[in-house]
Amino acid sequence: MAPPIDNFIEEPARIRVRVGLAPVQNAVHSLLLLTKTEKLSGLSDWVINTAHQLSPEEREHHHRVMIAFYHAIVPERRWSSFPVYLQHLSNMDAEALRNKMIKSYLEMGSHNATDNFTKETVIASEENYIAFLKERFSEKYVDEELEGWAYSYVINPSAMQELIISHLQRYWDDYLSTEWERTLPTLKKAVKAFQLVDFKEMDNIEAIEYITGQPLASEWTEDKCKSAEGLYFAPSLHVGPYVGRFYEENLLGFIFGARLPDNASIHAPELSQAEIYMRLNALADENRLQILRHIGEKDGSCSTEIIKTLGLSQSATSRHLTQLTAAGYLTARRIDGAKCYQLNKERIANTMDTVKAFLMS
Repeated sequence: MAPPIDNFIEEPARIRVRVGLAPVQNAVHSLLLLTKTEKLSGLSDWVINTAHQLSPEEREHHHRVMIAFYHAIVPERRWSSFPVYLQHLSNMDAEALRNKMIKSYLEMGSHNATDNFTKETVIASEENYIAFLKERFSEKYVDEELEGWAYSYVINPSAMQELIISHLQRYWDDYLSTEWERTLPTLKKAVKAFQLVDFKEMDNIEAIEYITGQPLASEWTEDKCKSAEGLYFAPSLHVGPYVGRFYEENLLGFIFGARLPDNASIHAPELSQAEIYMRLNALADENRLQILRHIGEKDGSCSTEIIKTLGLSQSATSRHLTQLTAAGYLTARRIDGAKCYQLNKERIANTMDTVKAFLMS
């Protein structure tokens, strides 16, 4: 007896590493970056200039919406465009949108979280809501005033949905739509260049470090990468030296600074220029240069020693070290609980070579 015809039809193999545009995740991440300009240096000119265009009241309102309702805003899958996603949010049942956020909170957060809360008890009172968030994310990450404001919308899903949609629509119309069209041709070149790379011989961690151009930031991320069934990478011209993350079931996604892979066959000077700008921006500050010089002379130094030696504030030092590490000039590790840094001499030499190659090509 002949076997069923289905036995000869194989399902297409799942592509483990993919590079694409992810326009909605890209847009949401750009809007989130507008709330980070005081904490992160080295972000793109568009992020900095757009944030400066906002009045103090507008910046505060944008911060409230993006931080308090981020897990309602962020998409659970990729969409073809931001307007299509906005229409999807409009068509959603208001309670379903609210419950999506609560479900995300219930599925994430502290490993020490209890089973004391359910979807119903979380929203039973403002006290419950804030206590729940503190349990999931620890007190230092919960702004009680902000979450108290958010709770008034959480118990009124229709108002919450209207607030989110109107806010996103306004920022798309006023800021993002034109910027997306401007950057799209460059992003497509980055996607095409990485799609030509063969990732079969790379494991997940190697693929992430190759595409993003920097080592993984934490053990938690490393564990997630090892267990992820698939990886998705979307280039951005806004993120500077940093890397954003998003999740889709068993897929782990990354927003990375648009660049060309090593030995790319595609000629895209605007991408080379974008990466050079990102790298040189990290060096274009006297304090950051002094930090690099100090760490190089000491053959490594901890943050407390850097603060004491250079006379910088803790917040300024943290911001500078974050940018220098993200740009690849420093590597960080913990020694006896303190965060210590080493100079990445290879990255510095590579930056000089990259600038020379660009100017003399």
